Amino acid sequence: MTLVQKEHFLSSKSYVLRNNRITKAQRKALTALRKDYILQVGKNPLDFSKAFKKQGDFLIADIGFGSGESLLSLAENNQNSNIIGIEVYPSGIGKVLNQIKQRNLTNLKVIHQDVTTLFKSFILNETFDYLIFLYPDPWPKRKHHKRRLLRKEFLDLVQKKLKPGGFFYCKTDWEEYFLSVEKEFSCQKGWLTPKEKDFPVVLKNLSKTNYENKAVKEGRKTLELLYRKG
Repeated sequence: MTLVQKEHFLSSKSYVLRNNRITKAQRKALTALRKDYILQVGKNPLDFSKAFKKQGDFLIADIGFGSGESLLSLAENNQNSNIIGIEVYPSGIGKVLNQIKQRNLTNLKVIHQDVTTLFKSFILNETFDYLIFLYPDPWPKRKHHKRRLLRKEFLDLVQKKLKPGGFFYCKTDWEEYFLSVEKEFSCQKGWLTPKEKDFPVVLKNLSKTNYENKAVKEGRKTLELLYRKG
């Protein structure tokens, strides 16, 4: 990738911060609970060993967790692992912060940051055991494909940030997006495709997001991508 291409990739965000509706309760949570549950990004890479009360079996990240249904159940169902939720939209973060407190989840923290910037500058290589992407925006119009998160340049970062043996997992209901990501993985060395019998329990027990429930009702098929770093 040339310098110009790299700069273009880093400047092409996979989201648009519109007038994101946020309730009073969510806004209050962002202020009152920030110090307890949001990891602050500074000048140096994040040290997750200091972020949690105990070292977990796995370090799992849910990227773009939306309103947080799956993220919260992930933390509840895997209390021996530590969970990181990464999101840019304040409303979803505010909702999750309130739920973390109500459910007394000590194994869940949130990062309010663009994931590309985060991975490029603030996450050490070989950090995560699982990276989960549930229904990332497919940006269906061809002219917007450059905004898609799961493109070659970002997947290069994904491979670096996963530990050896770590898993990449994605769900989408947009077949063309699924095929484009599948093609990128087929061109990238160092990935293994687990057999069905080796599907991780962590991922089998994921709860459905609101978006997925809506997709099921509307008859849209869910497609899954699972790869393991060799």
